[in-house]
Amino acid sequence: MNKLKLTLIGLALVFVSTFTNAISVSGNAAIQTDYIWRGMTQNDGQNSVNVGLDVDFENGFYVGTWGAAVDVGASTLELDYYGGYTFEMGGIGVNIGAIQVKYDQNNDADFSENYIALSLPMNVGLHFSEGDELGDYTEISWGMDLETGSISLAYGDMDSSSGSMAANTADGGSHTTIGYSIPAGNFTVDLSYSDFHGDTNANGTTNNQDAVVLTISM
Repeated sequence: MNKLKLTLIGLALVFVSTFTNAISVSGNAAIQTDYIWRGMTQNDGQNSVNVGLDVDFENGFYVGTWGAAVDVGASTLELDYYGGYTFEMGGIGVNIGAIQVKYDQNNDADFSENYIALSLPMNVGLHFSEGDELGDYTEISWGMDLETGSISLAYGDMDSSSGSMAANTADGGSHTTIGYSIPAGNFTVDLSYSDFHGDTNANGTTNNQDAVVLTISM
């Protein structure tokens, strides 16, 4: 009996050790002078703090959660839950997943999306998202490492003609974002400029806005 117990304990330790080595858990946190999402402020131009937790499996699967201070209707908190699978095909990185975005005190603003992101040669990225609530979103991005930091460019467009909420909101439109990041010890400092040009929605509203955002993350 004692030998059996020792064997079972040994097998359990091996299993736990193997499982632990098969996953990677990481966290992140940042403070920003504004929370910009697809070119639009999510916190009415005010400072925002966000934190996240990611679990990556060595087989390519991942899950995570992320939260941020927002000003969306009556809501002051956004919580995201996401998961997906990453792999490489013909020298192209592929990321397929889904995300659920929820707001406290404002369930009508909740939405979900499916997405696919491609990492192409020459540091080019493509991102496609589609969901039932918001309009379909497409983004192309580019980045380059410099001696002192890195620079990034992105152009995104949200189709205001699709999605159950898109026609009644001012969320449709396109944005251009340029950013510059530098490492600072255990932190990263990023300065970005975003310019958003909104579509005219069913209510005759056009949402144009721009912002300069300073982000300190770890």
